[in-house]
Amino acid sequence: MTAPLSLPSGRLEGTFRVPGSKSLTNRALLAAACADGESTLVNPLDSSDTRALAGALRSLSAEIFLEGANWRVRGPLRPRADPAPARRIDVGDAGTPARFLAALLPAVPGRYILDGSDRMRERPMAPLFEAVRSLGGEVRCLAREGFLPAAIRGGTLRGGRVRIRGDVSSQFLSALVLVSPLVPGGIELAIDGPVSSAAYLDLTRQTVEAFGGRPGGGYRPARFTVPGDDSAACFPIAGALVSAGRVALPGLARASDQPDAIFRTWATEAGGRLSWSGEGEDATLTVDGRHFGRPQALKPLAVDVDPAPDTALPLAALLSFAGGTSVLTGAGRLREKESDRLAAALDLLTRAGAAAREESPAGGPRLVIDGASGRPRAARFDAHADHRVAMSAAVLALALPSGSTLDEPGVVAKSFPGFFPQWAALVAGA
Repeated sequence: MTAPLSLPSGRLEGTFRVPGSKSLTNRALLAAACADGESTLVNPLDSSDTRALAGALRSLSAEIFLEGANWRVRGPLRPRADPAPARRIDVGDAGTPARFLAALLPAVPGRYILDGSDRMRERPMAPLFEAVRSLGGEVRCLAREGFLPAAIRGGTLRGGRVRIRGDVSSQFLSALVLVSPLVPGGIELAIDGPVSSAAYLDLTRQTVEAFGGRPGGGYRPARFTVPGDDSAACFPIAGALVSAGRVALPGLARASDQPDAIFRTWATEAGGRLSWSGEGEDATLTVDGRHFGRPQALKPLAVDVDPAPDTALPLAALLSFAGGTSVLTGAGRLREKESDRLAAALDLLTRAGAAAREESPAGGPRLVIDGASGRPRAARFDAHADHRVAMSAAVLALALPSGSTLDEPGVVAKSFPGFFPQWAALVAGA
């Protein structure tokens, strides 16, 4: 247990550099490790999540050198012979690596035990396991069907057509797309219904293409530049607006394909002023909330967060200071993240003195926030062992009376290890 962190109250001002995309770093790591030769990842995210995947790939004999701004990755995977004892791979609470490895390991000769933290053992895996089994992959759940830990016999996955629901986690679909180049004939997805968080699947296909991946044809080494993380950028964007501040965000892509880039649109609709300068790698997004004077000048919103669930918490923090009632639909998927993020959002907002509630109409749960009725107060925030909950608490604290604290600041290591020092350095009056 770490000591509680004092969260600063005040105006966010200055330049805030977000790290590389976690989603794209993980996808590029896997593709590079499977390629025959050396690849370079430029601006990757160095976090506990990406290191969990790197460690697992190293255990399959990939060479990965984490060298500052550029990482070198040398493949292909060369696992031990099948008779060797089962290799235990523990991803901790890293959800994306768990899903990707659940599809990769059945394609790589050997015997494996895939496991994770207590929370990871609660996160559903059944649709992916069922898809892998339908392609010949041998997966046996060791405690509860559809959950980790799982015993996996590698080298059993075949190519072919697999049917899977579109409303499951997009990580399940991405895992199968990433493995498609590694099995004879590749894998064809037959998706039933619309795809939730479809933009993540598009990112996966773009990464596969960048490494020359084709069904059954393997991967080629590549130099891959990881753009700034739009998920991480949500927090300084929200922070600038709730604190009537101004923040410059270099390193983001203007025409980002990351689903969480939608947060830029929502920030503008809430009344923020967003503008760009520079081009290409020199592009900078500036977020200006100085015209508000007080956060209640923010406009309430009604949005569907299902396509970009990682935006829900910073959006809830932002809208808790709006001058009216906001509604976030599509909130059901939030229960299956690192924490139950719907419950965590209600806890955060309630502690901060906001008026919020969950409603459960026929279309699924939604979060309703009545910004006009809130009575902001300093809070003792609970991170719920979740990096995005912790960073959302920092957003809320900016516009609260001084004295707010956070119980587990270290959880941000999952996606943004340097978040709190960088955040504190930009808070005027802290």
